[in-house]
Amino acid sequence: MVDLAKFVQDVDPTDCIYLHDSYLRSLDASIVKVTREKSNAYVLLDRTIFHPRSGGQPSDVGIIEGSEFRVEVKRAMLQSGRIVHFGKAEGELRACIAMCTIDWTNRFLLMRRHTAAHVLDHCLATCTGSRVETTDSWLGDDPFVGYAENVTSELDLQRIQELGNHFIQNELNVRIKTMNRSDAERLIGGAPNLARLPKIEQLRVVTIEDQIPIPCGGTHVMNLREIGALQVTRMERVEMGFRLHFEVR
Repeated sequence: MVDLAKFVQDVDPTDCIYLHDSYLRSLDASIVKVTREKSNAYVLLDRTIFHPRSGGQPSDVGIIEGSEFRVEVKRAMLQSGRIVHFGKAEGELRACIAMCTIDWTNRFLLMRRHTAAHVLDHCLATCTGSRVETTDSWLGDDPFVGYAENVTSELDLQRIQELGNHFIQNELNVRIKTMNRSDAERLIGGAPNLARLPKIEQLRVVTIEDQIPIPCGGTHVMNLREIGALQVTRMERVEMGFRLHFEVR
C-alpha cells in the first residue's frame, strides 16, 4: 500500500477543475508524479476533473490515457490538497500530457443526487419549522442525508417529497461562489452543516434560488429541473438521530 502522505510531498496542490465546472467531461492534464503497484498505478496530475470521495459524495471514475498507456481510474483520493488517482494501469506511464475523461453517466447522477440532498435539507426545515443539523450523508447506492434529532414535529415524508418536487418543477437556479470565510459565515448562518465545516480560509457556497446558502465542495446541477424528480423512500432511526433515504428519478 502506497503511503499517500509521502507520495504527495513536494508536489503543488492540484487545481480542482470540478469545483468551477461540474459539467466538464474531459480535459488534458500533466502527469506530475506516478508510482506503480503491481498492475495498479497512483497518479498525480497538475489539474483534474475527478472529484474525490468526500462529503458523502463517492469518487468519480473514468480514464487517464496517453499514446502509450491507459489508467482505468477506480477512485480519486484527497490528500493534503492533492488529488491522487488510483486504478488499473496498462503501458508505460511517465510525466507527460494525458487525456482525462470521467464517466459522465455516473457523475451526472451524483450531481443530481447532491443537489437533491440540499433541496431535502430545505424541505425538512420548512415542513418541521425547525433548524436542521446534518450529521452525515451518502450519495452512492441507497443515498441518504443524516440529521440530528432536533426537529420538533413528526415527519410527513409525503409532504417533504411533494415540496421538493414543487421546487424542482419551478426550475430554481443553483449558484456557486467561493468567498472568504468571514463573508461566508455571515451569509450561511442558517446552513444545516455548520458544525461539520473544515477550518479553511475560503468556503465554496452553493445557493439554490430562494433557499439557505450551504457551504459545500460537491458537484451540482445548474437548475433543479435537471434533478428530474425527488422520491423520499424511507426514514431510518440511527444513534445520532435519523436518516432520510431518497432517490432521484
